[in-house]
Amino acid sequence: MSAAVAAAAAAALRRRSSSNSTASDGLYTQYYPSLSLPKMPLRQPPLFSRYETQKRKDWNNFRQYFRTHFPKLSLARCSGENVVEFLSYLDGFGQTKIHAATCSNSGHRYPADICCDCPTRQPWTSLNALIGRLKVAFVENGGNPVTNPFNAVDVKAYLIDLKDSQS
Repeated sequence: MSAAVAAAAAAALRRRSSSNSTASDGLYTQYYPSLSLPKMPLRQPPLFSRYETQKRKDWNNFRQYFRTHFPKLSLARCSGENVVEFLSYLDGFGQTKIHAATCSNSGHRYPADICCDCPTRQPWTSLNALIGRLKVAFVENGGNPVTNPFNAVDVKAYLIDLKDSQS
């Protein structure tokens, strides 16, 4: 008789679990609490701000540049001169046209001749923001704030010259 009762209970439990799993979970754990599975909350990856994501990307780009640099340089031996070299390297990938003073488009917001020979460069505001992010990333990655190469006089002078040439 007890086997028949157990079989009927199992059949009823299967019917409930196939139709509504949440109701059967309560019934199942009520009679068999030691066999219940703990409900684990879903772990979501940490969400980073846009600034944090960009800072990490910039730091990785800077480290990659130094890995491929010849002669090999370590971050501990990095100086302001090396940072200026990195900035001038990035300047080659710019997409902003900087017109020379002798160019007919110089000073015009909407130039008439879009095919002039003036170079394309990085805007100084982008490079200034990049340096700000790299200053913070250097310290966060174990660098000494006193010897931070992104805060060197060479870098500041380069950015000032760049700003003056683009204004």
